[in-house]
Amino acid sequence: MKKFIQTTLLAFSAMLVIPTSAIASSTQPQSTEAIAPVSKTTEVLRYTKLESRSSLDSKWFDIQSPGKITVHVTQKGRLSSIKPNLTYRILSADGSSRSLGTGRFEGSGSFTFTSTKELPVGKYYILVSNTGIGRAVGTVSVTIP
Repeated sequence: MKKFIQTTLLAFSAMLVIPTSAIASSTQPQSTEAIAPVSKTTEVLRYTKLESRSSLDSKWFDIQSPGKITVHVTQKGRLSSIKPNLTYRILSADGSSRSLGTGRFEGSGSFTFTSTKELPVGKYYILVSNTGIGRAVGTVSVTIP
C-alpha cells in the first residue's frame, strides 16, 4: 500500500510540474514550401596507373533531376618527375559521342569543371584520357543536382 501511495503522489506531482499544453502542442511554425533538392557528390573513378595515350571510363552515374553537374578531379604523375596532362569529358550513356563538358588539366593538383549546359535526367559517365607522357594517378567525383 505504501508503494501505491508513493507512485500515485509521484505521478500527480509530475502532472502539476509539466503543463499539458507543453506536451500536446508544438511551437514550431509549419512550412508548406518545397524543399530544394540537395546536391550529392559521388566518386565515380579511382585510377592508379593510367598509361600515356590511353583512356578510362568512369562508372555510370544517374541524374534524377535536370541540372548542371560539376566534375572534381585530382591528378598527379605516378612518378614525381612526370607532369600529367589529362582530358576529362562528360558523356551520355545513350551511345552519343558528343561531349557535354570538357576539362583539360596539366600538372598535379585538384581541378573542377562544369557541364556546358543543363543535362536531362539520364545516365552519364566521365571519359579520362592521358595525353601526357608516363602514368597518371587520380580520382574523379561528380556533384549531381
